[in-house]
Order: sequence, then C-alpha cells, then structure tokens
Amino acid sequence: MKFFLNALCFLCGFLCLVGCNHPKEVVPEPIVEEEPIDTLTALDHLQERGTLRAVTQRQHLNYRLIEGRPSGFQFELLDDFCEDADLKLNLLVNDSLEECYRMLSEGSVDLFAGEVDSVDLLDSTYFHLILKTPVALDKTIAWVIPNHDGDSSLFFLINLWMDDFQKKDMKSSFYRYFPGGRSKTVSETVDSKHISPYDALIKTEAERIHWDWRLLSSIIYQESRFKPDLESDVGAYGLMQLMPIVMETYDIDYDSPPEDQLVAGGKLLLHIDHELPECISDSLERQKFILASYNAGLGNVLEARKKAEKQGKDPNLWDDNVERYMPRQTYRFVKDVLKRYSHYQALIEP
Repeated sequence: MKFFLNALCFLCGFLCLVGCNHPKEVVPEPIVEEEPIDTLTALDHLQERGTLRAVTQRQHLNYRLIEGRPSGFQFELLDDFCEDADLKLNLLVNDSLEECYRMLSEGSVDLFAGEVDSVDLLDSTYFHLILKTPVALDKTIAWVIPNHDGDSSLFFLINLWMDDFQKKDMKSSFYRYFPGGRSKTVSETVDSKHISPYDALIKTEAERIHWDWRLLSSIIYQESRFKPDLESDVGAYGLMQLMPIVMETYDIDYDSPPEDQLVAGGKLLLHIDHELPECISDSLERQKFILASYNAGLGNVLEARKKAEKQGKDPNLWDDNVERYMPRQTYRFVKDVLKRYSHYQALIEP
C-alpha cells in the first residue's frame, strides 16, 4: 500500500512538472505571395487601355497640318485602324528613326509608322508590316511593333486590317498625299510652325488669358475654320462665332477686325472660367467644362451638373458624368476640340 501511495505521488508530481513546461510556440513561416502571372496579350493590354500610342516622322507623307486640319497618309491609316479597333489614337512625332525604335523598345509607344531602312527589317525584336504602295519609293514604308516574347496578337490584328485596307483603299489614300509618287524627305517637310494666318494674333490673346495658343486655335478652327467674316444662320459671327448678345457685351460688331474678335472671345472664356464653381479643381476637367460652356452656354452646363449630381454622378467630372446630360452637339464639340488640340501639340511648337 505504501509503495502504491509513493508511486501515485511521484506520478502526480511528474504530471504537474510536465504540465508546467509549455510546449515551444511554433511560429509559422511567412507566406510569400507569388506575383500573379500576366496572361494578357499585348492586344489585351491595348484594348484595356483604350488608346493606341503611335509615333511617326514629321514628313509630307506621314503627318502634317493642312489649313489647320491634321492630315497625312500615315495619320489617315492610323486613324482608320483605331476607328475599326475602337481605340483612341495618341500620335507623337519624332524625326529620328533611331529614337522611334528606342521608344518602341522602352514601351513608351505601341507602334511606329513611317519610313524604315532595309537593314532594320532583319531585326527580329520587331514585327515589320510592309505597306505595299502603288509606286516604288526610295525607302520602305512600314508599321513596326515590338516582338515581346513572341506575342504577335497586335501584329495579327493589324495584319488582317491592313490586308483588307490595301485591297480597297490604299491606292486612293496614297495618291491623296503622294500625287507624284515621289518621296519627300525631311528637308521638304511642310511648314510645321504655323496653324493659321492668325497665329500671331492668337498667340497674343492666348498669352493675355494664360491659355495654350494651340488650344485657342483648335476652338477657332472648330468654330469658323479661321474665317473672320463667317456668319452663321443664327447670327454667330467671326473667328470665334460669337453671338450678337456677346458681341454687344464686349463692344464689337460685324465690322470688327480679327484682333478685336479674338479679344472678345478671350474675355468670354475668362468670364466662363471665373463663373464655374471652384470645386471643379482639376485643370483638365475644368478645361472641358469651359469648352462645353462656350458651346452650349454656362447656364446649361451648370444645370447639367445638378442633374448629374441627382443621378449619383460626379458633378465635377465631364467624361461619362456631366456630359451625359448635355446635347450631343456639345459632347462632340468638346471631344473634337481636344482631339485636334492633341494633334497641334504633336506637330506645333508651344
């Protein structure tokens, strides 16, 4: 019995001792999350972004202004492709072929459109789509796309489109810009410093109101095609198509010279900017609201902001918000002016 009691005491003591020794805490190893593998193709990324970033050379055949309107063989092709692919075109200019290839390799552009050297066609890091022109030229005209790990998705889409385009429209497009079939070099490039005969006057007024003169020029092109004596059916007049009540407010009439018309238009733009709510603080958004107000009237834009807010939209954002409550004419005006402005930025020095 005594032995049994002693054994029981020993066992209890042992169990207490074991119970007091807590097991060592096991710290789990940190879970290192692997970065998700990008399974999207180059075309997927392009469509997700919604914009094709292209670069071309500032040459007669490629991209230029004609009476304030962007034009050119390469511009027309790129614009047509983007329309078919439901993409916006962001077109840049660089006259150095070496720089254009560098922009492609760095990923700052998706495509180069222009003249290439025959040795470049052997570089397998790029896809080259040769444009089959109606006449032989000194250099090869091509669209160039980076070959990222064999991703040919964009290449095949453009190839399909270009094959169809070359069958139907290539010849007529080519001869619109190349009637003699002779290649113009960079030295023969059309004047790239001017938009209209009124550049000097527009620059003066733009400086006074602290605007980019190229944006002001885009408004004037949209309104009058740079015709200072143009009168609309509703009485709007001059370079900036000012209504009679505005002309009276700023003390001009149908005999006022272009410089006075521009000053009056500049004053109207400043007035709109002053009257728009300060909560539209983003400069690019504010630019769109000013353009919309210039086209449709400030009161209509302010009313559209109220409607947008009631419907849960952001009254301080134009795209897909306030624009929904404006007439299609105003939507088109803002879009067209800014699109042309982007071309002026690419082609014309500030």
